[in-house]
Amino acid sequence: MKKKFLALLASLTAVTLCVIGFTGCALEKTFEKAGMQITLTSKFYEKEILSQTAYYESTDSIVTAVKEEFSIADGVEDYTVSDYTDIVLEANNVTANVNTREGKDYLYFTYEKQVSGKDFYYLATTHKGPDAFWLIQFACLVSDKGSKTETFLKWADSVTFITEEQA
Repeated sequence: MKKKFLALLASLTAVTLCVIGFTGCALEKTFEKAGMQITLTSKFYEKEILSQTAYYESTDSIVTAVKEEFSIADGVEDYTVSDYTDIVLEANNVTANVNTREGKDYLYFTYEKQVSGKDFYYLATTHKGPDAFWLIQFACLVSDKGSKTETFLKWADSVTFITEEQA
């Protein structure tokens, strides 16, 4: 009986430490900015970056989001997410294969870029919200891309958009 109690106590302690964050476990955490919601982990924190609508950072990944409202030009609301993706690729001089995610309405592509002497891997997603297009990018060191790609897609799957009327 004492062994069972000690085993249960050890299990509860491990779970508690994980929840508190001492063991590196991270709980899901939803962030919201400018009508976009995304679920990442509690390891992320938000920073203000002038060129980004939203910016989230952890010790091994970053997530950036740019909102481009339909009001920037007449007819933009009639563009498809594919049209917007083509514009993003051309404007940023990126050559990449564009992919679809089964059951999802966003497109994504990957690329690598050197920044400040470090090689980064990017998984970029394009979305059409109710009032804007969104470019949401996930990034990590190239050496981590194998372990991060599915995680980035899971986070991209969590993206939702709300209008001011819904808020």
